[in-house]
Amino acid sequence: MTTAPHSLWFTQMIEYEVPSTRQAALAEALIARSETLAERCLGLQSVSIEASDDGSRVLQCLQWQSRLAWEQAAQWFAQEPFLELLSHYQARGVNFAAYQALRGLVRGSDGGFHCPLASDHAYQGA
Repeated sequence: MTTAPHSLWFTQMIEYEVPSTRQAALAEALIARSETLAERCLGLQSVSIEASDDGSRVLQCLQWQSRLAWEQAAQWFAQEPFLELLSHYQARGVNFAAYQALRGLVRGSDGGFHCPLASDHAYQGA
């Protein structure tokens, strides 16, 4: 399935497997790194750092304005000491995934869910 180049969001998910004693510290480090990333990359729209109930995993979700915004930010990723981060927090495994949003629902002021259109699909008037 192909998607339009200006679809809604591009989401990058990175899941870290760590000892439970390192979960909170890794989460704090990822929050700090995400704040720095947000300052450098205007295409980054939201970030969430999530911890598993069993203490063994941390999930970092980054939502980008578009795939292009993510690709432009990738040059900054190359400068990051990623392997040092993994070693410092004793990560036993890392999984990467990326998703292109096809549709999104948001709760409107009326309390209902609505599907906003991407700007290139929005009605421009007659």
